[in-house]
Amino acid sequence: MEKIRGNPSDRLSSIRVYERMPVESLNTILKQLEKEKRSLENQVKNYAFRLEQETKAYHKTNNERRTYLAEMSQVSGSHQDSKRQQMEQLPRMKENLVKTGRYNPVNQKTVNAKRGPVKKIPRSNHLPKLNP
Repeated sequence: MEKIRGNPSDRLSSIRVYERMPVESLNTILKQLEKEKRSLENQVKNYAFRLEQETKAYHKTNNERRTYLAEMSQVSGSHQDSKRQQMEQLPRMKENLVKTGRYNPVNQKTVNAKRGPVKKIPRSNHLPKLNP
């Protein structure tokens, strides 16, 4: 079917074409236009329904994302607090070991910058016995 657009004189000539058509042909065109209109209305309804569904899904997902971010922030914060507490406890733990006599700085692992890997320094109370 021909669409009526553009130049007004072209539209006028199209109208004149329709004026010369028999009534049955015009009725057929009218039925086709009504059918096309219903089809387009159904498409609009379907698009509106899909848009509504997508909007609901978006909001649900966005709320879940916010919840997860809040949980991650909370866990991260508590993890940072835990690390901070551990770091604060290290000097106290060292003091307690010194007080009880279990801490021996000679027994600590050291890094040799030239050789690379960590090596353990032997404890002084494990030296071999000397023969007289």
